[in-house]
Amino acid sequence: MAAGARLRAGGVVAFPTDTVTGLGCLASSAGGVRAVFALKGRPGENPLTLFVDGIGAAETVSGPFDARTRAMLGLVWPGAVAAVLALRGSWPEGVGRAGTVAIRMPAHPVPHALVRLAGGPLATTSANATGEPPFADAAEASARWGDRVVAVPGAAGSVPSTVVDLTAWPPRILREGAVSAALIRELARECERS
Repeated sequence: MAAGARLRAGGVVAFPTDTVTGLGCLASSAGGVRAVFALKGRPGENPLTLFVDGIGAAETVSGPFDARTRAMLGLVWPGAVAAVLALRGSWPEGVGRAGTVAIRMPAHPVPHALVRLAGGPLATTSANATGEPPFADAAEASARWGDRVVAVPGAAGSVPSTVVDLTAWPPRILREGAVSAALIRELARECERS
């Protein structure tokens, strides 16, 4: 698959997700991360989100989770919740900030396949220039950026993810999106009761 080869070579791919059309690269690729920021015109202080294909993969980035965090992730993943968690190890600038990173396990087969093809987490953001609406599909990204991206076809959602800080308890909602703040609070209470 051309997308997998592009990711492994440090390039950028546009692809559908369960939220909005995504733009991403192999998270360990400094060149890929710089390319994503350049394409979007994204401010450097806005770090990228990591896509993983399982809770175990998230733990390789963050370290072992306590029982409450693991339970919460089990309730919201796969899905439209990006969880702010600890970031351990050495990552390119633009992946995480101040020892934390937003991590998401999408409920869409394409990002899962891309993570496997790339051989590690993807550093991602919405596929659109900063300040513009998200693209309806990866073809729009291809039309905008040409051969600087490989576009993976497929239908995406239209509502961004909800971002929840799980580095403290109770979880703090940083951005309400596809999953309501009320539901996040109820799930957190459920985790406390179990």
